[in-house]
Amino acid sequence: MESKLGFFAAGILFVYALISLLYFLKGKASQEFVYGPTPSVKHVCTSGYTFSYHLAAPICQKTLGHPHSYWTFQLVLSLTLAIVVAFVSWRRSRAALIVLSFITGLTVQGAAGFPFIALAAWLLIRAFRLQKYGDPTFKGSNAVARERGRNRQPRGKAAAPEIGKAAPAPSKRYTPKKKPRR
Repeated sequence: MESKLGFFAAGILFVYALISLLYFLKGKASQEFVYGPTPSVKHVCTSGYTFSYHLAAPICQKTLGHPHSYWTFQLVLSLTLAIVVAFVSWRRSRAALIVLSFITGLTVQGAAGFPFIALAAWLLIRAFRLQKYGDPTFKGSNAVARERGRNRQPRGKAAAPEIGKAAPAPSKRYTPKKKPRR
């Protein structure tokens, strides 16, 4: 199931790379609108901003363009991450998939990175359960924890030391000789 989710995450990254490829092939710089200070009473904005209405309120907005190199970097990064995530999923390397999906979640813009961070957290919890209880599922780890709880002794009652057992002899190599008492 973990490798299937890894391949699904790689597919999402390939779609993200395809979207970046479309903007890259357009050859145009994309535009982003940034809202600035409020206009004056005479509808005058500071230099670089244009006057317009947004939801019937006067605003000053500025158009910023993303250069072509912006989409080049995004295309190369998303395509590289998609290939590496697919390879790691194919190799079934849980630790590498956790690290890569967390890094991918941080590098992908906006809310699109949240599923990758959630995947990394889910894989991390499964790895913890597998190491501690021997079963990555919630049902299996819960059963093992209950069984361990039944076998545990109460805190106040420590096991009594066995009387017939002698203490081990001190090591001649590492234990310094004791001086005789006077």
